[in-house]
Amino acid sequence: MFLLSFIILFPTVGGIALLFFPKDRLNAIRWTALGIAAIELVLAFAVALIYLESAASVLINSPLQENLPWIPSLGINYSLSVDGISLLLVVLTALLTVVCIAASFRIEKKAKNYMAFMLLLESGILGVFLSTNLFLFYIFWEVMLIPAYFLLGSWGGERRIYAAFKFVLYTAVGSFLMLASIIALGYFHQRGGSCGYTLDLNTLLNTDSGCSIPNNIQIWLFLGFAAAFAVKVPFVPFHSWLPDAYSEAPAPVTAMLAGAMSKTGAYGFLRLCIPLFPYAAQKLAPFFSILAIVGILYCAVLALVQTDLKRLLGYSSISHLGVIMLGLFAFSTQSIEGSVLQMVNHGITIAALFLLVGFLEERTGTRRLGNFGGLAARLPLLATVMAIAALSSLGLPGLNSFAGEFLTLIGVFRTTPVFSILATAVVIPAAWYMLRFFQESMQGPKQKEGPVGIMLRKGTLMDLSFSEFWLLAPLLLLIFYIGIQPGPLVWVLQQSIPNAMHALGSTFVP
Repeated sequence: MFLLSFIILFPTVGGIALLFFPKDRLNAIRWTALGIAAIELVLAFAVALIYLESAASVLINSPLQENLPWIPSLGINYSLSVDGISLLLVVLTALLTVVCIAASFRIEKKAKNYMAFMLLLESGILGVFLSTNLFLFYIFWEVMLIPAYFLLGSWGGERRIYAAFKFVLYTAVGSFLMLASIIALGYFHQRGGSCGYTLDLNTLLNTDSGCSIPNNIQIWLFLGFAAAFAVKVPFVPFHSWLPDAYSEAPAPVTAMLAGAMSKTGAYGFLRLCIPLFPYAAQKLAPFFSILAIVGILYCAVLALVQTDLKRLLGYSSISHLGVIMLGLFAFSTQSIEGSVLQMVNHGITIAALFLLVGFLEERTGTRRLGNFGGLAARLPLLATVMAIAALSSLGLPGLNSFAGEFLTLIGVFRTTPVFSILATAVVIPAAWYMLRFFQESMQGPKQKEGPVGIMLRKGTLMDLSFSEFWLLAPLLLLIFYIGIQPGPLVWVLQQSIPNAMHALGSTFVP
C-alpha cells in the first residue's frame, strides 16, 4: 500500500498540472486547485479511518507504513509512517489547505503559480509529518521553504522581499546545522558499536545500548537539530522573522504558515530531538522551558502594543506556541497530550483569525487598529465570527484552546509547578490584547475620518459573504466541538506519546 506516498505527492502533481492551464482561465485554475485540496482532505480522512480501525498507535508497527531501499550504503531509505501524533497534524494540514485555497480565490496575479505553490507547501508539510528517515525528513523540511519563499516574496506586501529574505536566512542557517547533525548522528551511532551507518528513525530509536551515543555528543547533536526547529516554532530570540513574514504575506498564506508550518518545529522536537537524545533532552529541558516562558510572556507584552492587526496576531502566535513547547519539555503524558492537542487548536484558531483580518483588510484597505471602530453594527456576522475566534485564542472555557492549554499546564504543574504558574500568568495579557483586538476594531465609537470612516458614512462596507462564512464554518465547528469534546483527540494520542517518549525512562511521567 502506498497511500502515504500518494497523499504526499498528489498535491505536487496537481500543482504541476495547474501550470499547464491557460493563465486567463482563472476559474478553472481556482476550482481545480480547490478540488485537488479537497481530494487530499478525503485522503487524509481515509488514512485516519484506516489507522483508527487498526487501533495501531505504535510508530514501528503501524499498518500505514512504507519502507523502500534508496541509498542503503548511506543509511538512506524511503520510509513513511503515521501514528496518533502525526495523524492529527496531517488532517489539520489538509483541512487548512482547503480553507486557505478557498480563501485565495481573489488572487489574480499569476494565479496558477500561486495555487501550485500552495499545493507544494502542503506536500512539504505532510512529508515532514510522515517521514521516518532523517534524510527524507530533511528533504521535505527544505521543500517547505521553496513555496513559502515564493508565496511571500511574490504575493506579499510592500516589504515582501525583505521579509522573504529574512525568513530564508533564518531557516537556512538552522537547516544547515540540522543536516550536519543528521550526518554526524549516523556516524556516531555507527562508531558506538557494531551497528551499521543508518539514518532510519526506527532503527536509531530501537537499537541496543552498544550503539548508544556518548552524553556529551548527544548535547551537541541535540542543539544542532534544535537550531532548525527553534527557528520554525519560533523560540525567542529566533523569532524576529515571524512578525515580518506574517504581516507581509497574503492572509491565506499567513494562515497556512501559522496554522500548519509552524507546527513542524514543535513536531521536530517531539519526534526527533527528545527521543533520539534523551540525556541531552533531560539536561537542556530547564533551558528550553525558560525560553518557552520568556516567549510566552515577552511576546504577550509585545502583542499588547501592536497597532497592526497581523503583527498583533503574529506575536500572539509566538506566545501560544511557547505554551506548546513548555508542555513538551515537561516530559509528562498530560503535558505532551495537551501540547499536541494545542498544536491542532492553535492551527484552527490562528488560521481563522488571520483570514478574518484578511477579509477586513480587503474591505477597508488598512490593518491599522486605530483606523477601526464601531464596525459591529455594520458587519454583525464578521464581528460575531471574530469574537468567537478571539475568545478561543484567549482560552475561554468551552472553546478549543482552553482544553489544550488546561491539559498542558496541568501536566507541567506535575513536574515543574513554578513554570506552570509563570505560564498561567499569560492569561492576563492574553485577555488584554485579544479584547483590545476585538473591541477597538468592532466596538466603541464609529470612525468619522480615514478610509473606514468614509466607508461607514457611505454605507459601502459589506458583511461576510455566504462563501466567506462557509469557508470559515469548518474552523468554527471545530472550535466548539474540541472545546466541548476533546476526548476523542486525546484518545488518539494515548499510546503514541508513551511510545515516542520511552527513551526518557523514569524521567517521563505517565
